[in-house]
Amino acid sequence: MKQLETLLYISILGMVGLGGIYLQTRMIDEEPELKDFKNRHDPDYYIENFVATGLDENGQRRFVLKADRMAHFPDDDTALLDNPHVVEYEIGFAPRHTYSDSGWMSSSGDEILMTGNVRVVVEADSRGPGGTLNSKKMRILLDKTKQAGGIFE
Repeated sequence: MKQLETLLYISILGMVGLGGIYLQTRMIDEEPELKDFKNRHDPDYYIENFVATGLDENGQRRFVLKADRMAHFPDDDTALLDNPHVVEYEIGFAPRHTYSDSGWMSSSGDEILMTGNVRVVVEADSRGPGGTLNSKKMRILLDKTKQAGGIFE
């Protein structure tokens, strides 16, 4: 009886050992998943309450870009903006405020595509009485010319 009990314990331990070896060999044979980070379009960082200020050659403020959140994408060096607000300044004139639901900023930072409920607000100045303009989409070119301006679609 004692020999039968010993044989039973040895066979149970042997089966557990063989099961462990089997599981290890199954895990080793599987190919590891290769991560290709260079070809993925995933953000590498986020900035909450994002604010950027652009200056002209004389150090005067040309524009201020604000967003609730900015997500930067390293593969193409672009950024997505949540609720962006662009304020463009021109000497002698009232600032132009542009708001939208979302935005995309180019890798050079000189182009912003505003999308979703775009609203442009300009106060009265020497150019005119001011007013508000609404659009679905607007492209703002910040550094292409001396005077900041927008292109409406």
